[in-house]
Amino acid sequence: PVRRFYRVAVARFPPGGSGTVPSVIGGMSAVSGAVGAVLVAISGLFADRWGRRHFLLAGTIVPVVSYLTFATTTDVPWLFAASLFGGVGVANGVAGALTVATFDALLADHTTETTRTRVFAASGALWTLAVAVGSLAAGAPELLRSVVPGLELLDAYRLPYYAMVVLTLGAAVALVPIQDDPELHAARVASGWWPRRSQRPIAIYSLGIGLIGFGLGVGVQLLPLCYGLRFGVTEADLGPWYAAGQLVSFSSIVLIPILERRLGAPNSLLALFVGSGLCLAGIVVAPTFAVAGILLVVRSFLANTAWPFHQSLLMTTTAPEERATAVGAGFSVWGVTSAVGPLAAGALFAAGIFALPLLVGSVMYVFGGLVFAFGFRDLLARRASARSDVAAS
Repeated sequence: PVRRFYRVAVARFPPGGSGTVPSVIGGMSAVSGAVGAVLVAISGLFADRWGRRHFLLAGTIVPVVSYLTFATTTDVPWLFAASLFGGVGVANGVAGALTVATFDALLADHTTETTRTRVFAASGALWTLAVAVGSLAAGAPELLRSVVPGLELLDAYRLPYYAMVVLTLGAAVALVPIQDDPELHAARVASGWWPRRSQRPIAIYSLGIGLIGFGLGVGVQLLPLCYGLRFGVTEADLGPWYAAGQLVSFSSIVLIPILERRLGAPNSLLALFVGSGLCLAGIVVAPTFAVAGILLVVRSFLANTAWPFHQSLLMTTTAPEERATAVGAGFSVWGVTSAVGPLAAGALFAAGIFALPLLVGSVMYVFGGLVFAFGFRDLLARRASARSDVAAS
């Protein structure tokens, strides 16, 4: 996350002398995101058959070449190639496609059903903390220039990329001890290419995460533009609010076990996504920037808290040998819908319609919560009934 969110900052505020205009950066992000959305489903399918660990390690190491490219050239074709493999901004390219589907599956393989949600909560909390640290690291180039007089602007941006290479290699080394279960992959090969045992969980998850992705794209990704139009604020004004949302989300590591115990995972998902949608709708009628900022922080907290629940539910209701396939299918749908959302929102903003994208996003979050809640509740009930039948026999 540290290297990823430094990458986001560079995408938003490119080196002034590089000649890399925002349209080029936007093109790199679009290409990288499109490739990632297609490949994540394919990589999940193959990872289940050939070994998830190999895909996770490969996806972790691939960005090294991209970061070295970003550090050593400003030639646009080379930058496009680097973004295709290592990603740029929040688009993760080939590397993201290899890691997204395999990380959740491997993590689930090394947990039990009773501990899985808490483990995913801890993973999500650490991710959130790393996001906050990475956001602060975006100021590294200017800090370097203040410490080293005469350092050229481009050189100040190159040095952090070399640091990102070191971080990436360290992450790869940390993953080396993680092992696959060969019996799972043998079972996946024996069952054929189609995920026969997990069709229903995959369908429910893909529909739910697709609605959430469209809500994110249409209602959340262009929020800085909406805030600027409504309150006349800039990204500099919004930065502390976004950082606060990430920092507050770290407390989800405490809240998630309580919600799971009191409400259960499906009901918790419904409450969190409905609350997130209501916050998004509330921004439309917020009287001041301060109120809208608070709603932004609460929305981020609720949405971040929801992720470990649906990650854990998908892994629990999916056949173990089909987990990476399930994650890959869901995130492929999420990648497409989250990319389509900003196009719809941008068209509405261009027409002078500013409230509708946020309201549509709010509705998508509520519908996504409903799909997750009722769909996974039914799957868990079927699972419990099947276990009871086995025990009785």
